[in-house]
Amino acid sequence: MTISRESLEIILDLIEIKVSALQMHDKDDARELNKLRKCRQEFLSHLSQLKSESFKRDINTSPLPEKPCHKTVDSRI
Repeated sequence: MTISRESLEIILDLIEIKVSALQMHDKDDARELNKLRKCRQEFLSHLSQLKSESFKRDINTSPLPEKPCHKTVDSRI
């Protein structure tokens, strides 16, 4: 399954919102916080992988610079 970079960023924002709104009252809340942190880490990993692949693609598809044209100069002239 492929998730776009934009979708990953939105999901990460939603996770951050939920983490900041979570109020710790009991062990269940602590477990949920740990799950959210793990989930966030997984999505960050996927996002960095997407960025890396995109960067490699950009490098591989960019045209190579042209070599300068060296004209030979005839010293006899």
